[in-house]
Amino acid sequence: MFQDRAYTDRTTAVLVRIVSREMSSRDGLYADPVIYDILHAPDTDEEVDWLIQVEQAWSPAQRVPRCWLEPACGSGRYLRALRARGIDSVGFDLSDAMIAYARRRAQRLKHRTSEQLFVASMTDFAARVERPITFAFNLINTIRHLESDEAVLEHFEQIASVLAPGARYCVGLSTSLYGFEQPSEDVWSGSRGACSVTQVVQYVPPERGRREQVYSHLTIRRPTGEEHRESSYTLRTYSRDEWLELIERSCLKLAATLDFDAKQIDPPVLGYAQYLLEPRATR
Repeated sequence: MFQDRAYTDRTTAVLVRIVSREMSSRDGLYADPVIYDILHAPDTDEEVDWLIQVEQAWSPAQRVPRCWLEPACGSGRYLRALRARGIDSVGFDLSDAMIAYARRRAQRLKHRTSEQLFVASMTDFAARVERPITFAFNLINTIRHLESDEAVLEHFEQIASVLAPGARYCVGLSTSLYGFEQPSEDVWSGSRGACSVTQVVQYVPPERGRREQVYSHLTIRRPTGEEHRESSYTLRTYSRDEWLELIERSCLKLAATLDFDAKQIDPPVLGYAQYLLEPRATR
């Protein structure tokens, strides 16, 4: 499951899904949907099974047809897995190339489900969503690409406006403990056919301010040879109190904090957890 790949040798438990529009080079991972998809495809089915477990345990039965939403969906790997399980979905991403790739992959599937894909940002997408959303998810620190609290609040407003009554929003986020974290490293890998991809990701906690610096080194091996790509970007950081206070200020409220067994836990001081959010009774 996704925690096994993302927690490798990390005492700070700071995870990251490489979905940044701040890449320093077109040669970064996110500029190439095929390489991105190869790298992130492993364990997708297990991750989606976990999401279904969360939906079944924590999201009430809906009176509208089942339809899930993934903001910043990248190459659409989760959405493809949802379709294989008979779940309609909506996904959007800031990258035209990613959405074009996701559409091509979706057209090759023969499942009797619908999938809406479009280009949009996390702060301006609601008007494009054509159906009520019965469950939404945003995993592995994707939301930390939003650069300010105000952007997150705007994103939550957009989410709340498309959720069906009783629907929940699952956000995966790592909280920071300022002054106690050390630089750390993750190694990710994937392969498809004759192409294999390895990514070494280095994380540098902020010395001041709320920006974690992330450095990515890709090694791509094909029969024709080996290629290396470098890129970097930043992620906004949140202490536990900063994150919970931001939720409290928003149009959403915290329904539960979950572990990887979909069991309720206390919000961690340091590390990764899934935060299940729902609209407030009045907004």
